[in-house]
Amino acid sequence: MARTAVEFLKRRDSRSVLLFAGKGNNGGDAIVAARHLAGAGCHPTLVLLCRRQELQGDAVLHFQKLVSEVRVFELPTLDELSGMVAETEPSVVVDGLLGTGLKGDVREPYATAIKVINGLHRSVVAIDIPSGLDSDTGEVRGVCVRADVTVTMGLPKIGLLKPAAVDFVGAIEIADIGFPRQFIDEIATDIELLTAQDIAPLFPSRRRSTHKGDFGHLLVIAGSEGYTGAPIMVAHAAARAGAGLVTLAMPRDIYPIVAAHCPPEVMPRPIEFEQVGPAYFAPFDAVAIGPGLGQQAETQKMIWKVVSGCSLPMAVDADALNALAQRVAALKRLQKQIVLTPHPGEMARLIGKTIKEVQANRWDVARNFSSEYGVVTVLKGAGTVVADKSGPMWINSTGNPGMAKGGMGDALTGIVGAFLAQRMAPVDAGRAGVFVHGLAGDLAREKLGERAMLTTDLIEHLGPAFGMIG
Repeated sequence: MARTAVEFLKRRDSRSVLLFAGKGNNGGDAIVAARHLAGAGCHPTLVLLCRRQELQGDAVLHFQKLVSEVRVFELPTLDELSGMVAETEPSVVVDGLLGTGLKGDVREPYATAIKVINGLHRSVVAIDIPSGLDSDTGEVRGVCVRADVTVTMGLPKIGLLKPAAVDFVGAIEIADIGFPRQFIDEIATDIELLTAQDIAPLFPSRRRSTHKGDFGHLLVIAGSEGYTGAPIMVAHAAARAGAGLVTLAMPRDIYPIVAAHCPPEVMPRPIEFEQVGPAYFAPFDAVAIGPGLGQQAETQKMIWKVVSGCSLPMAVDADALNALAQRVAALKRLQKQIVLTPHPGEMARLIGKTIKEVQANRWDVARNFSSEYGVVTVLKGAGTVVADKSGPMWINSTGNPGMAKGGMGDALTGIVGAFLAQRMAPVDAGRAGVFVHGLAGDLAREKLGERAMLTTDLIEHLGPAFGMIG
C-alpha cells in the first residue's frame, strides 16, 4: 500500500498522504502503511474512525509502533477534517475503512467518512476492496469509495471484477502476501482476472534465425468512403503487434487516400468483391475484417462470403459484426476459428437485446454467446470479457477511460488479427489482444493524459507494452 501511494506522490511531486483507518483488519493495514510511508520520508496523517482503545490484535501492535512523524486524529469532526485537509494538502488518500466483512449498508461514522473521501477529489488507493463495496456481488452498500487503484491482498475478490464495481475499483493491483502457489492452483474457478503473468508465456523469445514468414501474413479487409482512417489503424496496429506481413485490402475508390497514409510496412491493395474466394486467401494466415466497411447490402454480402467461405482464423469487428447480426443463427454451423470483438451496441444487435440488457449482464451474455455459437467473444468495455465455448472466462485488468475514443476498437482488431496470424489459438489471441491493447493505452495515458491520448498514441506504445510483459 505504501509503495503504491508513493508512486502517486512522485507523479505529483508531493509527500502528503491522508490515511483513513477503521477498527478492523483493513484499518490495521492502513496503520502499517502509515508507518512505512513515514519511513520513506513522506508525511502521513492517520484518521482513526474509532478510539485507539477499540483497536484489537495486530492493529494494536502496529499502532504502538507508529513513529512520531505520523499524526493521528481519532474520530475527528467534519470541521476538524476540513481543517486538517487544508493544512496538510494531501495528494493521495488511502482507504482502510471497511473490508470484505461488510454486512448490510454502510453505517455512521463510516458513511460520512466515505463521502468526505469522495469529495476531496484526490487520488485514492483502496486497501483490498473499496469501502462500501460488496466483495461478492460488486454492488454498492449505500455509499462507496471511488478508488483510482485497489490493492487487493493475495487474490482478487470476485466483487472487484463484477460490472457493477467498474466505477469504484479503478485499476486492480494484486499484492502477493505469501499464499503458497500450490494452494492457489488448486482453487476451482470459472472466472479469471487477466494479468501479465497469464499472457507472458504466449510471447516466447524469437530465435535469431527467424524470418518474416515465421510470424504470419495477416489480411485486413476494412474501410469505405468516409472511413479511411479505420483501415490504416487496423493495419498499423497489426504491424506493431508483430505480424510478419500485413496486407490491407480496401474498396478501390478509397485506395489512393489509404495507400498514401499507410505505414510503409503495410501492403495496400484494392479489392473487388467478386475476387473474394478460396484462392484469394491462399497467401494468408489470418484475416481481420470489419472496421469502416459500411453497411451497404453489397458489402454485407461480401462480408458473409468471407466469414462463411474462408477457412483461416479470423478477427471480426464493427460492420462485419453488423452483417453477421442479419444471419447470426448460421454461425452455429460454421465451426470456425473466429474471434468476435463487439462493443455493447454490436453485442445487443447480435443477440436481439438492448444495450442496457447487455451491460446489466455482461458476463453471462458473453459466455452464453460463445457457448451457443462456438466462437471466442471479446465483449469490449470497462473490464473487457473474453469468453470461449469452454474453459474459464477472463476479465481484463488493463485499460482506462482515455480509451473511450474512436479508433480504439480498430487497433484491437489489428492486434488480435496479428496474434492469430502468429498462430495463437483464438482464445489466446483474444486474451493477449485485450491485455496488450489496454496496457498500451495505460502507457499512453501516463504520457499524454486521458483527455488528449489518441488511438495512434496507443499504437505507438505497443512496443513498451510488450517490453513490460516479456
